[in-house]
Amino acid sequence: MIRASVLALAGSILAAGGALAGPADDALFGPGSGTDRALACFVRHYDAAHLASHPQQNVTDMLVLVDRPAPVEGDVWYTLALGVNFRNVAAQMQVSGGCGAMDDGTKLLGCGVDCDGGQIDVRPRDANSVLVDIPFGARTYNPSSDAEDPPEAAFGEDDKLFRLDRADLNQCLSLVYDDELKAKIAAVR
Repeated sequence: MIRASVLALAGSILAAGGALAGPADDALFGPGSGTDRALACFVRHYDAAHLASHPQQNVTDMLVLVDRPAPVEGDVWYTLALGVNFRNVAAQMQVSGGCGAMDDGTKLLGCGVDCDGGQIDVRPRDANSVLVDIPFGARTYNPSSDAEDPPEAAFGEDDKLFRLDRADLNQCLSLVYDDELKAKIAAVR
């Protein structure tokens, strides 16, 4: 149901296209995602039991929005927006960057975090989940504040690899800054 709504939304917001745009598209956006813009949302909420058994994990919640704009002159590129909540930090912190599909057979997106803030890799695990790899951490920021971020707002020793599950695009609205796109996503409930 969630996967169907993600695909329906991508198709209804942006006209259906022809062939697949890139190697990661089937796994990220679903078969037949076309060559027009496509979006996918993945989410994970860690419960108290999981966090108790992983005391070095600082991440309590994570959401990822992968956006593939329509190719321009045949060039396919992706953007990644990641929202993360850390233990003892009330605000959702964010990370964003541009991505390229890796041609190594893994259907992997390699994403450089803006302003030399690190590297985040995304690879499909199966039809309904992705693995998000943050091997060396990544710089986060609080989009709601100009104040310096608290030191607790950082990836910990056990914050390297995450499995996130496909979710309705509405769950990633906090990562969308285009008001027109946000309204279209919110209208499909």
